[in-house]
Amino acid sequence: MKPDKRQLLIAAMACWLWTMTPASAGPALVFDATTRQVLYAEQADHPWYPASLAKLMTAYLVFQSWKSGKAEPTSTLTISAKANSRPKMRLGLGTGKVLTYEEAMSALILHSANDIAVALAEAIAGSEAAFVEQMNVATKQLGMTSTHFINANGLPGEGQSTTARDLAILTNVILQQFPERAGLFSMKTAPVAGRTVATHNPVLLHLPGGDGMKTGFTCSAGYNIVASATRDGHRLVAVVLGEQTSAKRAARATTLLENGFRTLGPSPASTPEATPAPTPVLLDALPVESFDADAVRALNLTKRYKDCLPPPPELDADGNPVCQQVRLSKTAKARLAAKSSKTKPAPCTPPAVAKIKPPTKQIAKVVAKRVRTKSTSSSAD
Repeated sequence: MKPDKRQLLIAAMACWLWTMTPASAGPALVFDATTRQVLYAEQADHPWYPASLAKLMTAYLVFQSWKSGKAEPTSTLTISAKANSRPKMRLGLGTGKVLTYEEAMSALILHSANDIAVALAEAIAGSEAAFVEQMNVATKQLGMTSTHFINANGLPGEGQSTTARDLAILTNVILQQFPERAGLFSMKTAPVAGRTVATHNPVLLHLPGGDGMKTGFTCSAGYNIVASATRDGHRLVAVVLGEQTSAKRAARATTLLENGFRTLGPSPASTPEATPAPTPVLLDALPVESFDADAVRALNLTKRYKDCLPPPPELDADGNPVCQQVRLSKTAKARLAAKSSKTKPAPCTPPAVAKIKPPTKQIAKVVAKRVRTKSTSSSAD
């Protein structure tokens, strides 16, 4: 009986899994960008929040605009009020600031700037909403069947999701179609509008042969990364989603890449008795996982998103929010006062404080007598 592709994939993974550390909770995938051979896959089709890995699609569409002549790296764009209002990570240049596409792309890839992602989207498509439509058209064209974007920067929200498989497909397309842009992903620092931005990619900084791609983090997504490294003519890419800390993200990506290079390393001399190597499974032929999609989506997306929402405000008996008593530094108090002078704070009810009556003279005498009695009768153990 001839084994099918799924059996071959399982056999290939079994040959490698003995070198692996215990599996983490999040999805992962490793492939050879030169041959598209999949070396390892775990929960490759499970939906997950992309976080700033969505900026890989933003970069892909910018590269397309450069290739078509619609824009050039030296063309300029302007930061709009909407772009400037995006939350961190952000470059924070201010509304009306002008910079080149090349500077913007450095800030997007190295600094993961959310404000710059929106500025690029507006420059390419006229509005972020129109750009997001282009992002989702591209997902269909590239075969990213489980990905949907709702913004250009990857901030979480209803309807935003991807998979390790789809991110691997997108990364492979970027590397194959735009090899001349690989330098953007391998930069460790870059000048942007009079300042220097630095990469967040630990694999690029610490792994021998590390040469790119992109990190991402939100509370809902956890710590994500698409990391690449090249050795002996093989460029491997690891996709890691949902790690609990940046250190665990770096460790898992490094382990996956190192094991991948060992798998592709020189094999022992073949003998007539040697077991033939399993047929490689390519990225576009990786079998689709079978799982309860609704249950996994509820766990990976809905639950993670709700768990990261701030707790609801405490309410008094009349349903009004209770003010939270927080100690602030002098600087924080000054900033809060300046902000309060511009915007009226939401009304809230100060928390109720039980009033304590001072003790009467008679109670005070009884307490004093008990203290004296205890002090004279106590002994050291």
